Amino acid sequence: KRNHMHHLAAGKAILAYLPEERVREILDEQGMPEYTEHTVTDPDELISELEEIRDREIAFNDQETTVGMRSVAAPVIQDGHPVGSIIITGPAKRMKDDRLRTELPDLLLAASNELELKLLSESM
Repeated sequence: KRNHMHHLAAGKAILAYLPEERVREILDEQGMPEYTEHTVTDPDELISELEEIRDREIAFNDQETTVGMRSVAAPVIQDGHPVGSIIITGPAKRMKDDRLRTELPDLLLAASNELELKLLSESM
């Protein structure tokens, strides 16, 4: 299934590691429809969020796609380029702020690092 990238934690984790020019091209091609009242629909606001994602290496979706669902994602980087992302999604009632913003990001960063090392060793 294909979907817009701007509202998905996995999509934002990938977009954050693309050049801004490419991100704007993708947004122009795909558009930025509103899925819920929490969906970011302004390109400049998203670009700002992508900068924060690069800094912390973690992307969030706080009910941007579906009310009541939250996600956290980490990018998978190979040779300086995003090749994918790893995501955890669940009900907002079970993914409280502490868990969403502290516990799960640490687990995802460890998993994405392990995957990046595996990809690196396979490409040698």
